[in-house]
Amino acid sequence: MEIAILIILAVMLIAFRIYKIGDYFSPWFITAAIWFVMIFAMQFQGDLLYPLSDQFLVSISLWIPVLCVSSLLTYYLLPSVKDENAAVLSDVSLSDKLFNVIYVISMIITPMYLYQMLKIVMMFDTADMLYNIRILAVFGDQDFGFLNYSYILNQVLLVIALWKYPKIPKWQLITIYIAILLSCFAIMEKGGLFFAFFATIFVLFERGYIKVRTIIIWALVIFFLFFLFNLSRQMQSDNNNTNETTIFDFISMYILSPPVAFGMVDIDVSEQFGSHTFETIYLFLERFGYNVEVHTKLQEFVNVPISTNVYTVLQPFYQDFGYTGVTFFALVYGLLSGWAYRQLRNGSGIGKCLYTYIAQVLILQFYQENIMLSLVAFIQFIFFVVILTQRKLTFNLFPRKSSP
Repeated sequence: MEIAILIILAVMLIAFRIYKIGDYFSPWFITAAIWFVMIFAMQFQGDLLYPLSDQFLVSISLWIPVLCVSSLLTYYLLPSVKDENAAVLSDVSLSDKLFNVIYVISMIITPMYLYQMLKIVMMFDTADMLYNIRILAVFGDQDFGFLNYSYILNQVLLVIALWKYPKIPKWQLITIYIAILLSCFAIMEKGGLFFAFFATIFVLFERGYIKVRTIIIWALVIFFLFFLFNLSRQMQSDNNNTNETTIFDFISMYILSPPVAFGMVDIDVSEQFGSHTFETIYLFLERFGYNVEVHTKLQEFVNVPISTNVYTVLQPFYQDFGYTGVTFFALVYGLLSGWAYRQLRNGSGIGKCLYTYIAQVLILQFYQENIMLSLVAFIQFIFFVVILTQRKLTFNLFPRKSSP
Protein backbone atom coordinates (compact mmCIF):
# COMPACT_ATOMS: atom_id res chain seq x y z
CA MET A 1 0.00 0.00 0.00
CA GLU A 2 2.90 2.35 0.73
CA ILE A 3 4.29 1.90 -2.79
CA ALA A 4 0.87 2.56 -4.33
CA ILE A 5 0.52 5.79 -2.34
CA LEU A 6 4.03 6.87 -3.38
CA ILE A 7 3.25 6.28 -7.07
CA ILE A 8 -0.02 8.22 -6.85
CA LEU A 9 1.68 11.12 -5.06
CA ALA A 10 4.50 11.18 -7.61
CA VAL A 11 1.99 11.34 -10.47
CA MET A 12 0.12 14.16 -8.70
CA LEU A 13 3.28 16.21 -8.17
CA ILE A 14 4.39 15.77 -11.78
CA ALA A 15 0.93 16.73 -13.05
CA PHE A 16 0.86 19.85 -10.87
CA ARG A 17 4.15 21.03 -12.35
CA ILE A 18 3.50 20.06 -15.98
CA TYR A 19 0.10 21.75 -16.09
CA LYS A 20 1.24 24.59 -13.78
CA ILE A 21 -1.56 24.05 -11.30
CA GLY A 22 -0.54 26.53 -8.64
CA ASP A 23 3.04 27.07 -7.51
CA TYR A 24 5.27 25.12 -5.12
CA PHE A 25 3.47 26.59 -2.11
CA SER A 26 -0.09 25.83 -3.19
CA PRO A 27 -2.04 23.74 -0.61
CA TRP A 28 -2.27 20.72 -2.90
CA PHE A 29 1.41 20.75 -3.84
CA ILE A 30 2.59 21.19 -0.23
CA THR A 31 0.35 18.35 0.96
CA ALA A 32 1.35 15.92 -1.78
CA ALA A 33 5.06 16.80 -1.50
CA ILE A 34 5.25 16.55 2.30
CA TRP A 35 3.67 13.12 2.46
CA PHE A 36 5.62 11.85 -0.55
CA VAL A 37 8.90 12.80 1.15
CA MET A 38 7.81 11.29 4.47
CA ILE A 39 6.65 7.95 3.09
CA PHE A 40 9.61 7.77 0.70
CA ALA A 41 12.09 8.39 3.53
CA MET A 42 10.45 5.65 5.60
CA GLN A 43 11.54 3.12 2.97
CA PHE A 44 15.19 3.76 3.95
CA GLN A 45 15.01 4.19 7.73
CA GLY A 46 15.95 0.57 8.35
CA ASP A 47 15.20 -0.61 11.87
CA LEU A 48 15.24 2.82 13.56
CA LEU A 49 11.44 2.89 13.66
CA TYR A 50 8.52 0.51 13.54
CA PRO A 51 6.75 0.08 10.14
CA LEU A 52 3.90 2.38 9.19
CA SER A 53 0.55 1.06 10.44
CA ASP A 54 -2.56 0.35 8.40
CA GLN A 55 -4.30 2.97 10.55
CA PHE A 56 -1.92 5.64 9.27
CA LEU A 57 -2.04 4.47 5.64
CA VAL A 58 -5.85 4.43 5.57
CA SER A 59 -6.06 7.83 7.25
CA ILE A 60 -3.56 9.43 4.90
CA SER A 61 -5.38 7.87 1.93
CA LEU A 62 -8.44 9.85 3.04
CA TRP A 63 -6.64 13.04 4.13
CA ILE A 64 -4.57 13.72 1.00
CA PRO A 65 -7.21 13.44 -1.76
CA VAL A 66 -9.93 15.25 0.21
CA LEU A 67 -7.64 18.15 1.15
CA CYS A 68 -6.12 18.45 -2.32
CA VAL A 69 -9.40 18.22 -4.24
CA SER A 70 -11.31 20.57 -1.94
CA SER A 71 -8.53 23.18 -1.97
CA LEU A 72 -8.24 22.94 -5.76
CA LEU A 73 -11.98 23.33 -6.30
CA THR A 74 -12.20 26.21 -3.84
CA TYR A 75 -9.30 27.99 -5.51
CA TYR A 76 -10.56 27.63 -9.07
CA LEU A 77 -14.26 28.25 -8.34
CA LEU A 78 -13.62 31.56 -6.60
CA PRO A 79 -13.31 34.74 -8.73
CA SER A 80 -9.79 35.49 -9.93
CA VAL A 81 -7.91 38.52 -11.22
CA LYS A 82 -6.48 38.66 -14.74
CA ASP A 83 -2.81 38.97 -13.79
CA GLU A 84 -2.17 36.91 -10.66
CA ASN A 85 1.60 37.43 -10.71
CA ALA A 86 1.17 41.20 -10.66
CA ALA A 87 -1.44 40.86 -7.90
CA VAL A 88 0.95 38.90 -5.70
CA LEU A 89 3.61 41.58 -6.15
CA SER A 90 1.18 44.42 -5.42
CA ASP A 91 1.66 46.50 -2.30
CA VAL A 92 0.01 45.59 1.00
CA SER A 93 -2.09 48.35 2.50
CA LEU A 94 -1.00 49.28 6.00
CA SER A 95 -1.84 51.66 8.81
CA ASP A 96 1.69 52.98 9.32
CA LYS A 97 0.95 54.72 12.61
CA LEU A 98 -0.75 51.70 14.13
CA PHE A 99 2.03 49.41 12.88
CA ASN A 100 4.63 51.57 14.60
CA VAL A 101 2.58 51.67 17.80
CA ILE A 102 2.31 47.87 17.87
CA TYR A 103 6.02 47.66 17.00
CA VAL A 104 7.00 49.82 19.97
CA ILE A 105 4.70 47.86 22.28
CA SER A 106 6.20 44.57 21.11
CA MET A 107 9.77 45.82 21.55
CA ILE A 108 8.89 46.71 25.15
CA ILE A 109 6.87 43.69 26.25
CA THR A 110 9.06 41.02 24.62
CA PRO A 111 12.12 41.59 26.88
CA MET A 112 9.75 42.12 29.82
CA TYR A 113 8.16 38.70 29.18
CA LEU A 114 11.59 37.08 28.96
CA TYR A 115 12.62 38.80 32.19
CA GLN A 116 9.54 37.50 34.03
CA MET A 117 10.24 33.94 32.86
CA LEU A 118 13.90 34.14 33.85
CA LYS A 119 13.05 35.65 37.23
CA ILE A 120 10.94 32.60 38.10
CA VAL A 121 13.38 30.07 36.67
CA MET A 122 16.36 31.59 38.49
CA MET A 123 14.66 30.67 41.76
CA PHE A 124 15.53 27.05 41.00
CA ASP A 125 18.70 25.21 40.00
CA THR A 126 20.43 27.23 37.29
CA ALA A 127 22.25 24.12 36.00
CA ASP A 128 19.05 23.10 34.18
CA MET A 129 17.86 26.63 33.41
CA LEU A 130 16.96 26.04 29.76
CA TYR A 131 15.03 22.89 30.58
CA ASN A 132 13.23 24.62 33.46
CA ILE A 133 12.17 27.44 31.11
CA ARG A 134 10.50 24.90 28.86
CA ILE A 135 8.81 23.13 31.78
CA LEU A 136 7.52 26.47 33.08
CA ALA A 137 6.14 27.37 29.63
CA VAL A 138 4.36 24.02 29.26
CA PHE A 139 3.12 23.31 32.78
CA GLY A 140 3.29 26.69 34.50
CA ASP A 141 0.11 28.52 35.40
CA GLN A 142 1.62 31.99 35.56
CA ASP A 143 -0.36 34.66 33.76
CA PHE A 144 1.72 37.63 32.68
CA GLY A 145 -1.28 39.47 31.25
CA PHE A 146 -0.62 41.51 28.12
CA LEU A 147 2.99 40.32 28.07
CA ASN A 148 1.70 36.98 26.78
CA TYR A 149 0.84 38.69 23.47
CA SER A 150 4.51 39.28 22.62
CA TYR A 151 4.80 35.95 20.79
CA ILE A 152 1.90 36.47 18.39
CA LEU A 153 2.54 40.20 17.94
CA ASN A 154 6.08 39.50 16.77
CA GLN A 155 4.80 36.97 14.22
CA VAL A 156 2.24 39.43 12.86
CA LEU A 157 4.82 42.22 12.65
CA LEU A 158 7.28 39.96 10.85
CA VAL A 159 4.82 38.78 8.19
CA ILE A 160 3.60 42.30 7.43
CA ALA A 161 7.14 43.71 7.44
CA LEU A 162 8.31 41.05 4.97
CA TRP A 163 5.47 41.81 2.56
CA LYS A 164 6.11 45.58 2.90
CA TYR A 165 9.92 45.51 2.70
CA PRO A 166 11.77 47.70 1.64
CA LYS A 167 9.08 50.21 2.65
CA ILE A 168 9.65 48.87 6.17
CA PRO A 169 13.22 49.92 7.17
CA LYS A 170 15.83 47.17 7.39
CA TRP A 171 16.73 48.08 10.99
CA GLN A 172 13.09 47.65 11.99
CA LEU A 173 12.88 44.25 10.31
CA ILE A 174 16.09 43.13 12.05
CA THR A 175 14.76 44.13 15.47
CA ILE A 176 11.59 42.14 14.79
CA TYR A 177 13.74 39.06 14.09
CA ILE A 178 15.59 39.68 17.37
CA ALA A 179 12.29 39.98 19.23
CA ILE A 180 11.15 36.64 17.78
CA LEU A 181 14.39 35.01 18.97
CA LEU A 182 13.79 36.41 22.46
CA SER A 183 10.18 35.14 22.39
CA CYS A 184 11.35 31.66 21.43
CA PHE A 185 14.03 31.67 24.10
CA ALA A 186 11.46 32.76 26.69
CA ILE A 187 9.56 29.50 26.21
CA MET A 188 12.32 27.39 24.63
CA GLU A 189 10.11 26.73 21.62
CA LYS A 190 11.37 25.84 18.13
CA GLY A 191 8.05 26.59 16.44
CA GLY A 192 8.64 30.33 16.46
CA LEU A 193 12.02 29.89 14.80
CA PHE A 194 10.47 27.74 12.10
CA PHE A 195 7.74 30.30 11.59
CA ALA A 196 10.29 33.08 11.13
CA PHE A 197 12.34 30.95 8.73
CA PHE A 198 9.38 29.79 6.69
CA ALA A 199 7.69 33.19 6.54
CA THR A 200 10.93 34.69 5.20
CA ILE A 201 11.46 31.95 2.62
CA PHE A 202 7.83 31.96 1.55
CA VAL A 203 7.52 35.72 1.06
CA LEU A 204 10.88 35.99 -0.73
CA PHE A 205 9.84 33.17 -3.08
CA GLU A 206 6.41 34.63 -3.80
CA ARG A 207 7.99 38.02 -4.49
CA GLY A 208 10.50 36.45 -6.88
CA TYR A 209 13.67 37.12 -4.88
CA ILE A 210 14.74 33.48 -4.48
CA LYS A 211 14.39 30.16 -6.29
CA VAL A 212 13.68 26.63 -5.07
CA ARG A 213 17.41 25.89 -4.93
CA THR A 214 17.89 28.60 -2.33
CA ILE A 215 15.02 27.23 -0.27
CA ILE A 216 16.61 23.76 -0.17
CA ILE A 217 19.96 25.16 0.97
CA TRP A 218 18.42 27.22 3.74
CA ALA A 219 16.19 24.31 4.79
CA LEU A 220 19.33 22.27 5.47
CA VAL A 221 20.82 25.17 7.43
CA ILE A 222 17.71 25.59 9.59
CA PHE A 223 17.57 21.84 10.16
CA PHE A 224 20.99 21.88 11.80
CA LEU A 225 20.07 24.99 13.79
CA PHE A 226 16.99 23.20 15.14
CA PHE A 227 19.15 20.22 16.04
CA LEU A 228 21.51 22.45 18.02
CA PHE A 229 18.56 24.24 19.62
CA ASN A 230 17.14 20.89 20.71
CA LEU A 231 20.45 19.93 22.33
CA SER A 232 20.59 23.23 24.20
CA ARG A 233 17.34 22.54 26.08
CA GLN A 234 17.94 18.85 26.74
CA MET A 235 18.13 17.97 30.43
CA GLN A 236 21.06 15.73 31.41
CA SER A 237 20.48 13.05 33.99
CA ASP A 238 24.15 13.11 34.94
CA ASN A 239 27.37 14.87 34.00
CA ASN A 240 28.26 12.65 31.05
CA ASN A 241 26.91 12.83 27.51
CA THR A 242 25.42 9.35 27.23
CA ASN A 243 21.88 10.78 27.01
CA GLU A 244 22.54 13.28 24.26
CA THR A 245 20.49 13.00 21.11
CA THR A 246 22.43 12.20 17.95
CA ILE A 247 21.47 13.74 14.62
CA PHE A 248 20.04 10.38 13.51
CA ASP A 249 17.88 10.25 16.64
CA PHE A 250 16.78 13.82 15.92
CA ILE A 251 15.71 12.94 12.35
CA SER A 252 13.81 9.89 13.54
CA MET A 253 12.21 11.66 16.51
CA TYR A 254 11.07 14.90 14.90
CA ILE A 255 10.66 14.03 11.23
CA LEU A 256 9.93 10.33 10.75
CA SER A 257 8.46 9.27 14.10
CA PRO A 258 5.09 11.13 14.05
CA PRO A 259 3.50 8.98 11.29
CA VAL A 260 4.67 5.85 13.12
CA ALA A 261 3.41 7.15 16.46
CA PHE A 262 0.02 7.88 14.91
CA GLY A 263 -0.45 4.14 14.56
CA MET A 264 -0.55 3.92 18.37
CA VAL A 265 -3.35 6.47 18.74
CA ASP A 266 -6.65 5.00 19.92
CA ILE A 267 -10.10 6.48 19.46
CA ASP A 268 -11.10 8.29 22.65
CA VAL A 269 -14.20 6.77 24.25
CA SER A 270 -14.85 9.92 26.30
CA GLU A 271 -18.43 11.21 26.19
CA GLN A 272 -17.14 14.79 25.84
CA PHE A 273 -17.55 15.89 22.21
CA GLY A 274 -14.22 16.46 20.43
CA SER A 275 -12.19 16.78 23.63
CA HIS A 276 -8.89 16.65 21.72
CA THR A 277 -9.88 18.66 18.64
CA PHE A 278 -11.56 21.44 20.60
CA GLU A 279 -9.30 21.40 23.65
CA THR A 280 -8.75 25.18 23.37
CA ILE A 281 -12.48 25.79 23.73
CA TYR A 282 -12.70 23.45 26.70
CA LEU A 283 -9.77 25.23 28.31
CA PHE A 284 -11.76 28.48 28.26
CA LEU A 285 -14.86 26.73 29.56
CA GLU A 286 -12.83 25.36 32.47
CA ARG A 287 -11.57 28.85 33.33
CA PHE A 288 -15.18 30.03 33.49
CA GLY A 289 -16.03 27.31 36.01
CA TYR A 290 -17.43 24.56 33.79
CA ASN A 291 -16.62 20.97 34.70
CA VAL A 292 -14.94 19.76 31.48
CA GLU A 293 -12.01 17.54 30.58
CA VAL A 294 -8.93 19.50 29.52
CA HIS A 295 -5.82 17.82 28.10
CA THR A 296 -2.32 19.02 28.97
CA LYS A 297 -0.22 20.86 26.40
CA LEU A 298 2.46 18.18 26.53
CA GLN A 299 1.10 14.95 25.10
CA GLU A 300 1.93 11.49 26.36
CA PHE A 301 5.15 9.90 25.09
CA VAL A 302 5.16 6.57 23.23
CA ASN A 303 8.04 4.40 22.05
CA VAL A 304 8.29 3.70 18.30
CA PRO A 305 10.88 2.49 19.55
CA ILE A 306 12.31 6.04 19.87
CA SER A 307 10.35 8.04 22.43
CA THR A 308 8.13 10.72 20.86
CA ASN A 309 4.97 12.69 21.66
CA VAL A 310 3.95 14.09 18.26
CA TYR A 311 1.42 12.25 16.09
CA THR A 312 0.89 14.23 12.84
CA VAL A 313 -2.01 16.53 11.96
CA LEU A 314 -4.32 13.50 11.92
CA GLN A 315 -4.13 12.73 15.65
CA PRO A 316 -6.87 14.90 17.25
CA PHE A 317 -9.34 14.29 14.43
CA TYR A 318 -8.91 10.51 14.49
CA GLN A 319 -8.80 10.34 18.27
CA ASP A 320 -12.16 12.12 18.56
CA PHE A 321 -14.06 11.02 15.45
CA GLY A 322 -12.13 8.19 13.76
CA TYR A 323 -11.81 8.09 9.98
CA THR A 324 -14.89 10.31 9.65
CA GLY A 325 -13.08 13.03 11.56
CA VAL A 326 -9.98 12.71 9.38
CA THR A 327 -12.12 13.09 6.24
CA PHE A 328 -14.20 16.00 7.56
CA PHE A 329 -11.26 18.07 8.78
CA ALA A 330 -9.35 17.37 5.58
CA LEU A 331 -12.29 19.11 3.89
CA VAL A 332 -12.09 21.98 6.39
CA TYR A 333 -8.36 22.36 5.80
CA GLY A 334 -8.91 22.21 2.04
CA LEU A 335 -11.63 24.87 1.99
CA LEU A 336 -9.69 27.20 4.29
CA SER A 337 -6.34 26.85 2.53
CA GLY A 338 -7.90 27.01 -0.96
CA TRP A 339 -9.72 30.23 -0.06
CA ALA A 340 -6.63 31.83 1.52
CA TYR A 341 -4.46 30.83 -1.45
CA ARG A 342 -6.97 32.41 -3.83
CA GLN A 343 -6.88 35.62 -1.78
CA LEU A 344 -3.08 35.58 -1.95
CA ARG A 345 -3.09 35.15 -5.73
CA ASN A 346 -5.71 37.91 -6.06
CA GLY A 347 -3.41 40.36 -4.27
CA SER A 348 -5.33 40.72 -1.00
CA GLY A 349 -3.06 42.03 1.76
CA ILE A 350 -4.94 40.07 4.41
CA GLY A 351 -4.84 37.00 2.17
CA LYS A 352 -1.07 37.28 1.75
CA CYS A 353 -0.49 37.42 5.49
CA LEU A 354 -3.07 34.76 6.32
CA TYR A 355 -1.77 32.27 3.76
CA THR A 356 1.77 32.79 5.05
CA TYR A 357 0.49 31.44 8.37
CA ILE A 358 -1.56 28.62 6.84
CA ALA A 359 1.21 27.45 4.52
CA GLN A 360 3.61 26.84 7.43
CA VAL A 361 0.81 24.87 9.12
CA LEU A 362 0.54 22.72 5.98
CA ILE A 363 4.31 22.23 5.95
CA LEU A 364 4.12 20.91 9.51
CA GLN A 365 1.21 18.54 8.93
CA PHE A 366 3.60 15.58 9.15
CA TYR A 367 4.44 16.73 12.70
CA GLN A 368 1.33 17.97 14.51
CA GLU A 369 -1.94 19.87 14.16
CA ASN A 370 -1.50 23.65 14.42
CA ILE A 371 -4.85 25.31 13.72
CA MET A 372 -7.51 23.71 15.93
CA LEU A 373 -5.04 23.02 18.75
CA SER A 374 -3.73 26.60 18.49
CA LEU A 375 -7.08 28.18 17.75
CA VAL A 376 -6.56 31.19 20.03
CA ALA A 377 -3.22 32.05 18.42
CA PHE A 378 -4.75 31.63 14.95
CA ILE A 379 -7.64 33.95 15.76
CA GLN A 380 -5.31 36.49 17.36
CA PHE A 381 -3.09 36.42 14.28
CA ILE A 382 -6.06 37.10 11.98
CA PHE A 383 -7.35 39.87 14.28
CA PHE A 384 -4.07 41.81 14.39
CA VAL A 385 -3.47 41.35 10.65
CA VAL A 386 -6.92 42.71 9.83
CA ILE A 387 -6.44 45.68 12.15
CA LEU A 388 -2.95 46.56 10.90
CA THR A 389 -3.76 46.25 7.20
CA GLN A 390 -6.53 48.89 7.35
CA ARG A 391 -5.33 52.33 6.31
CA LYS A 392 -8.14 53.99 8.24
CA LEU A 393 -10.18 52.62 11.13
CA THR A 394 -13.57 54.20 11.83
CA PHE A 395 -15.98 53.40 14.62
CA ASN A 396 -19.45 54.89 14.35
CA LEU A 397 -21.68 53.61 17.14
CA PHE A 398 -24.55 55.96 16.27
CA PRO A 399 -24.62 56.41 12.48
CA ARG A 400 -26.76 59.20 11.15
CA LYS A 401 -29.61 58.39 8.87
CA SER A 402 -29.02 59.53 5.33
CA SER A 403 -31.41 62.14 4.08
CA PRO A 404 -33.78 61.10 1.27
